[in-house]
Amino acid sequence: MARAFYLSWLAAGLLHGAPITIIDLGGFGGRESSAYRINANGVIVGAAQLASGDYQGFYFTGTGALTPLRVPGASETRAQGVNASGLIVGSAYIGGVSQGIAWNAGAITYLGPGSGATAVNAVGQITGGNGAGHAFVFTNGVNADLGSLPGGSWSAAYGINDAGTVAGYGDVAGGTFMAFVGSSQSGLTPLGTLGGAGSWASAINNRGQVVGSAMVASGYAHAFVTSGGALIDLGTLGGANSNSAASGINSAGVIVGSSFLSDGSQHGFVYLGGRMVDLNSFLAPNSGWVLQQANGIDDFGNVVGSGTLNGQQRAFLLDPLPPAGPSADAVPEPGTFAMLGVGGLAWAFCRLRKTLQTRSPDAS
Repeated sequence: MARAFYLSWLAAGLLHGAPITIIDLGGFGGRESSAYRINANGVIVGAAQLASGDYQGFYFTGTGALTPLRVPGASETRAQGVNASGLIVGSAYIGGVSQGIAWNAGAITYLGPGSGATAVNAVGQITGGNGAGHAFVFTNGVNADLGSLPGGSWSAAYGINDAGTVAGYGDVAGGTFMAFVGSSQSGLTPLGTLGGAGSWASAINNRGQVVGSAMVASGYAHAFVTSGGALIDLGTLGGANSNSAASGINSAGVIVGSSFLSDGSQHGFVYLGGRMVDLNSFLAPNSGWVLQQANGIDDFGNVVGSGTLNGQQRAFLLDPLPPAGPSADAVPEPGTFAMLGVGGLAWAFCRLRKTLQTRSPDAS
């Protein structure tokens, strides 16, 4: 009941200009950092660049600095999912090869060469892509290969709910990518498109709602959410001839992601109350921030992602609780899983942008 009341307040507050606190999560001395997911206890995971240029996975507990996630012998690590128990999943690069990783209270579980882990549910089931180029579900030490879509050979999952249902995308005949849902029991089922050639799924909630991005007939890609088996076009922040992608959804169906504006710039969004809203519209004037990518949202409305602060790319946390004072805001290639370590959600959207711009040079 309390959560329902809070989400009602959040929806009303976001749509009517309630104040929001933005927190710079910092970094590891490099040029950029990004937050990918936040769990029910406020633990945030992501990756930040070191001074060397390599990336280091991290977790953040709400106070202090980012805590690095290391793997012996790894040149890079990335953390992409975390559950309420604190089980963190992601990837490490050992000898130039991606390895799916689970960090749990200091213990490290390796998921196999060529793999990468992207998400974990409340009961500890892990999903991602394996060394065979297929989506998988790892449960109690057993790694179930989910295969590929009809006519295709490659797949990867980016989200998993507490029922063990995954969402992701894979190739089909002709090399087109198609969003899917599936499980170790049912296999993979394609979700279709919004009238165009392809689609990509990035997250799924416990109600079975899937979000991602799908091509429309004009050749642009729009964020979508599933409803009754159909894909619903969420639009963009830049009109019909622009691109958007949904990256996260909470149990109440509040969606976050990223969209291009009509001027070609990229902004994070929240979709609720039946419309897409630019997250930057909630920031205090002269905050120095441009919120570019919203990756994850918890059931209390906290949003994590990446943006620029005074021109430097940084991971952020948006806290919807009223701030303490008026100035608080001022204070794959198929066949390999290595590319997923960039942060499947943000990477997929950047990759999609490049694909669309290749197809349509004036796309923005």
